[in-house]
Order: sequence, then structure tokens, then C-alpha cells
Amino acid sequence: MADAPPVTPETLRGLEALQRRILWLSTYLVHHANSVRPNPDGTKVGGHQSSSSSVVGLMTALYFHALRATDVVATKAHASPVLYAIEYLRGRLTADQLRSLRSLGGLQAYPSRRKNPEIVDLSTGSMGLGAASAAFSALATRYVSQHGGVDGGPATPARFIAMLGDAELDEGNVWEALLEEAVRELDTLLWIVDMNRQSLDRVAPDSRRAQLRDWFRGAGWHVIELRWGSRLRALFARPGGERLRARLEGMGNVEYHALLRLPPAGARKAVITTAAGHVDPAVDRLLADIPDDAVRALVADVGGHDLPTILAAYEEAARPRGGPCVILADTIKGWGYPFGADPMNHSALLTPGQLEELRAALGVAAGEEWAGVPPASAEEELIRRAPKPYAPPHSPDALPGGPDPTLDVPESLDEAYPAQSSTQEALGRILGRLSRLPVGDRVVTLSADVSITTHLAGWINRKGVYFPRSRPGFAADAPQAMQWRESPQGQHVELGIAEHNLFLALGAFGLTRELSGHTLLPIGTLYDPFVSRGLDALYHALYAGGRFIVAATPSGVSLSPEGGAHQSVITPGIGIALPAIAYYEPTFAQELEWILLEGLRGLVRRGDAESLYLRLSTKPIDQALAPAPTPGHREAVLRGAYRLIDGREVSGWDPEDNAVHLFATGVMVPEAVAASRALRDQGICASVFVVTSPDLLHRGLRAPRPYVLDLVSPDEEGVPVVSVLDGHSHGLAFLGGALGVPQIPLGVDHFGQSGSRGDLYRHYHVDAAAIADAAHALLARGPALG
Repeated sequence: MADAPPVTPETLRGLEALQRRILWLSTYLVHHANSVRPNPDGTKVGGHQSSSSSVVGLMTALYFHALRATDVVATKAHASPVLYAIEYLRGRLTADQLRSLRSLGGLQAYPSRRKNPEIVDLSTGSMGLGAASAAFSALATRYVSQHGGVDGGPATPARFIAMLGDAELDEGNVWEALLEEAVRELDTLLWIVDMNRQSLDRVAPDSRRAQLRDWFRGAGWHVIELRWGSRLRALFARPGGERLRARLEGMGNVEYHALLRLPPAGARKAVITTAAGHVDPAVDRLLADIPDDAVRALVADVGGHDLPTILAAYEEAARPRGGPCVILADTIKGWGYPFGADPMNHSALLTPGQLEELRAALGVAAGEEWAGVPPASAEEELIRRAPKPYAPPHSPDALPGGPDPTLDVPESLDEAYPAQSSTQEALGRILGRLSRLPVGDRVVTLSADVSITTHLAGWINRKGVYFPRSRPGFAADAPQAMQWRESPQGQHVELGIAEHNLFLALGAFGLTRELSGHTLLPIGTLYDPFVSRGLDALYHALYAGGRFIVAATPSGVSLSPEGGAHQSVITPGIGIALPAIAYYEPTFAQELEWILLEGLRGLVRRGDAESLYLRLSTKPIDQALAPAPTPGHREAVLRGAYRLIDGREVSGWDPEDNAVHLFATGVMVPEAVAASRALRDQGICASVFVVTSPDLLHRGLRAPRPYVLDLVSPDEEGVPVVSVLDGHSHGLAFLGGALGVPQIPLGVDHFGQSGSRGDLYRHYHVDAAAIADAAHALLARGPALG
């Protein structure tokens, strides 16, 4: 990485002027959104002026001096107004766009790659997730570079920088990310922590500073602390200075923040008085020549607001080293505002009078609220010579000779599956076949310490485990079926037991196309019950634009001996509710093959293609139940459902008397088939529909002609529905309303418990007998066995 230009007096003057302009613009655009722009319904707009002002110096120095064209940045969510002000000065936003903050179609409240990709590298928002995403993005880029996907040229991300608030470090997912061994290998990762020592409701505990420093160092990070600015450090070097330092650093956070809000004389008294209540003569003499008004400003001279100190830290952070770096920069929340350091300032907004005082202090003329920088000024020169923002290649994966064969995903693998096969076992076989094809070179699997139990062993044996440097595998006295080889050439990323890490890493590996121009096809496996553990991270990864495949297995009460703690009953609802990801629950191995391959093609195609969530099971299914291949069957599977048994073919079928529709998902299909056969013996004609994607069927209800209406014929109007799935019954409960018929939805609506599958199916009324009873009830015939 090229060195930053030298810091000259002219540079500092320009940065100070830019800092003032950015403080004003970031303040005013929030004020405009709340107090100038019409707000018909009176809803609070907000905008976090205090959280923005605390990082103005840090972001000014970063964007207009230390940043390089190959740097990718994740900005602190609550500092989005500062980011927008900077991009306005860089010429990438207009004044009209600034005026659109938090309005429909305008700039988002928090930096969003999905909504504003022209200026946002990485999305932030949910606390702590943006910083962890930056870490895994650095890992994904390292993976790409070690697999020949980038050439180290100007279009290659060279460094990932995340700016985050210190309260974000309260989030456990941050420390889960730091515990990953591969993260500590990343010398391309820099975090800048805004240490304003405040969160929404409180001042941070006094012990937090030392804890953060020690935790980062313990995780292998290089730590740079910006505690005090250059004026205070110069004073510390004078006689009595060490006593002043001891007084300031001995204060608790609450006392220090209170000191900053005292009137001038009170601030002096507080500084020169020891904790025991006595005047310290050494400190009193040291400050004797400093006016009262200047004392308070002096003790507020913290490192995160002192540009020379910040620039020195950025220079140190850019030096080569063997691992990641973090800058802990002390700041003041609400810096430059009358409510600076007020513990209740998180949502505070400047009043019109306070805004006018700030305007005067910053030298902003009336009518020049949206002005940029003066022409031929030092700040214009800084903007002009700053490198262009990072831009990935425009033609990803292009080869001179034509399309890259490693991105050719077939429609079918022609794989043979055992007569009795589970979808989890089929996943392993599909990956085994993919590992022998060119496209397998683009697949990377990820797992949170459950790779073997989710059937990735064969894939790992063939492709190896990825780590940024080679390490010895498992030590064994005898040959093992599982070969655990860790090297930069491996294609499986093994993570610790942390689902947040898994989903954030999937999102990062699923963004390499956009960030480096090299498409990876990430497939992550985890136990389906633990999808909800990492749901916040999964949502963030999707919102951030990552494209990936989640294979969650095993699922539901079919995982019978494990009991309620490991039986996922709410995940079908999650699959239906999550945007930007298609949820499928295949029954047969061939269905899974088609769905997975189509998902991979979507990752290659991009455009409006979504991520894919596969809910799989360890329950063996008789593959002979699958329908014989017919034209259009594959398309029906991919659309979300098909008819497996046609009740209309039964002699005596009467839609107004003895017909019923059974809709079943995944491992419940055999029970529905058994119920259909039993009902036939009782004079009821039951069609069986296999729902491969409750999600797509539900989404399709908004289409001019919903697909669910194509599944039934016009002469079946009024036929009632029984639905059944290995999860909460509401996952298919929309079918009756969609078809305009009575419905009894069967499913598991309570915590599970241990037992055999048969016992649990009977207990939760999802077995064949319960399905048949529901059909009898709909037809007013009484219980099936009554």
C-alpha cells in the first residue's frame, strides 16, 4: 500500500477547515430533515447529531488523508450524516440528495450498500455486525487472492476499515468474530473505535477501557490508543504535568463527563482538586496562566479530536505487521455542541437558536448552508488530490477466450441416490459430484463446527480446509476416514461454534463478486434449530447484498431423540418471512439436486437472483415415492409445489362430496401419502401435493395468477385442504385462504420433546392417522377410525 502524503502545516489547515465544513453539513442535513423539510404525519425523523460529531475528526483525517483507493470502509451506523457530508464534498452526492435524508427513496438512516451502492462499500446498522462483516470481508478477499481470483492490482481491496462506536463492543458477536483464528491472521484489517464512553442510556463502566485494550491484545490485535491530544500531552511534559495526567486518568467516566459540562470556574476547581477534596498545588501552578474558559477546552483535548494525533495513528496503523490493528480513539459525544458529554444527548437535536450559534462559530454565511469548499483553497486541494473511491472491476470473471468454465453450473448431475435417502445425505452426494466438476473450484463451504455432522466430510476430504497459512492436520496413530488438511488452497472454512460468524462470513464470501470481481459460490451448513441464534446476522448479510446458500439440517421434530432444545419448529416461518432469500424444503434427493443447482446458477447470474435457504432432514425417505420424470416436473419443483397423487383418478371422485387436498412439505410427504391411501379405502379421494417451497407459494399470492391456483383444476373449486409440515402449522396455513376453501393446518405448534419419530408424530397429530382424521372432519364424516 502506498504511503500517505506528508503532513504539512498546509495539510493540517486544510483538514481543520474540512472538519468544520463536515461538522456543519452533517449537523445541518439532520436539522433540515427534522425542522425544515415538510413532515406531514409528524413522525420523528431523528439523525444522531451527537454520535456524528464525535467522529468528524476521525473521518475527516481518514477520507482526506489516510484513505487509499484500494480501501473498503464500513462506517459507524450512527455517523451516516458525516459519511454523506464527506461524499457530498467528494462530488459523489448532490445537495438534493443530502436534503433527502431519511425520506422515501432518499439517503438511508444507516449506511446501506443495498440502498445506496454508489457510495456505501459495506452496510452497517445493527450494532457490531458491520465491523464483524468487515473482518470476514477481509478474510474472503484473502481467500480469493490465495485461490488465484485477483491479481493484486488497483481493483483489489487491499484493506478493510471499520469505524464503530465503543458501545457496539458490548455486542457478543464482535468478540465471537475476534475469537476466530483466521481473523487474527489478517494484516489488512483495521478497526477504528469511537471511544466516546456513552451509549444510548448511560455512561460506559470505568473498567471498559482497560478491558477492551486487553481483550484486543489477547486476540492478537495491534492496539493503538488515542487518549489525549497534543496540547494536553505537551502540558503533561511540564512540571506538575504528571499530576494533571494522574488526576484526569483517575477520574471515572461519569465524573469526567460531568466536568466537561461545568461552568469555566467550576471546571478549573474540579481539575485542581484531588479525589480526596484537597487542592493539588502542583496542578494549580501548572494551570495558573490558563484562563478559566480555556481550562475546560483543554481537558476536553482528547486524542480522537486532535488531527495531528489522529494522523500519526493512521500512519502507524498502515505499517506492515502480522495481524489486524485497532485504534481506540477517545472522543466526546456531541463534540462541538452545547450538549456535548451530556449522558442524555444520544437523540438530542440542536434547537434553532443553538444551530445559529454553531453557524456563527463555524463561519457559515446565511444562504450558504449547502455550500462546498471555497475554490483554490487548501481544503479543495485535499479533495482534489485524494484518491478516487474504491471501485471493483466492471467485468467480473471475464476471460479473453470466453466464459469461465468454472462458472458453468449444470441443470442436473445425473447422480444416483440410494433407495432410502435423506436430504442431508443427498447434500453430501451432490457436493461430492460438484467437487469433480470445474464449477467446484468456485464453491466454498463454511460451517460452524458441524461440517462432519452435516455431511461435508467427502467434500472436505477432496477439497481440504482453508486457512491463510498451512498448518498440520489432525494427529492420528492410524489412518482416518476424515482428512483434515489446513492450507491456503483449501475450500472449506471451519468456524467456531458461533452462528453469527457463520452468517456474517457467508455474507462476506457472497460479496466477493461485488468487491473484487471474482464470484464465489458459498454454501454454509448448520443445524436448523440454530438458524434463530444467528438470525440478526443472517438478516444483515442479506440486507448487505451477500448471495449465498444456507443448508440447515437436521430440522423439526423428526430429529426426535434430541428433544425440544434441538427441534426447530419456527424456522419455516423464518424462511417465509426473510427477504432476499428463497426457502425450500425438498422431500426427495433429486429435488434437492435441482434446487441446489438452480441456487448456484442464481449466485452466478446475480441480477434479481436471491440467496437460498434449504431446510433438510436426516429422516430417510423412500425415493420410489418420487414421481417419474415428466416434462415440466423440474420447473414445478423449482416453482414451489407439484401434485404427487391425483385423487381425480379414483373412481367415484366427487369434488362436492368425497374429495380433499393434502398439502405436505419435506419429510411429512410419506405421512400424507399413507393418509391418502388410507382415505381411499374409506371412500375419500385425496390428492397429495408436495410443497417444495412454502415461501415461493406464499409470495406467489401477489401475482396476477397465483401459482397455487394452477395446482388445482377449475373443477376442484371448493375442495377443502389439510396441510402438514414438520414445523409450526402456520407455515402452510395460508393455502385455504388462497384457494378460498376450508383448511385444517397441521404442524408442531409447541416445544418438542424426546421420543421416537412415530411417538412424536402421533403426539403432535402430524402422522397419517391425524391427517386422515382432519380430512374426515373437513368432510363432516367424523374421525377416520370412529
